[in-house]
Amino acid sequence: MKHLVVASFAGLCLLLGLPAASYGNHDGPRPINTLPRYGGKAKSKALQKIDQDFIASELRKYRRDAHAASEVSVELGWQHLAQQDPAVSIKRFNQAWLLDSTNCNVYYGFSACLSLQGDAKAAREYFRLAQRRDPKNQGAAKYNERLAELRNKQADVSANILT
Repeated sequence: MKHLVVASFAGLCLLLGLPAASYGNHDGPRPINTLPRYGGKAKSKALQKIDQDFIASELRKYRRDAHAASEVSVELGWQHLAQQDPAVSIKRFNQAWLLDSTNCNVYYGFSACLSLQGDAKAAREYFRLAQRRDPKNQGAAKYNERLAELRNKQADVSANILT
């Protein structure tokens, strides 16, 4: 019976155009750009070149202000997370991290993604990393507010699908 309910839910999500496991864990290897800080894995020379070109382009666009460029990518990450697209969200947070690895909001973003994906341990670790870069806790309140909004939205979507 449980399998029938899960299959029905997945089918309904497919018909409605919703991801069936939008925040759930995924089986199999995931591309490194969908893992926070690229999963700590070494990149090929080709990927390193892409990163260098991206950074150069963004720095030109934001007048050499890496933090400003990083903040734009952070905002895009939150927007994709609100649209229940955690893979693209992490890609944007990774881009923000490339631009400014000291930006506390990058780590808050990773924490939110991991929290919504059900990885509480990793989410706590990224939250701690964020707080180390945010000694006055200026980003923590915004993080908590955004995460609460996302959880409420996620609960509303689930409730609407089940009714």
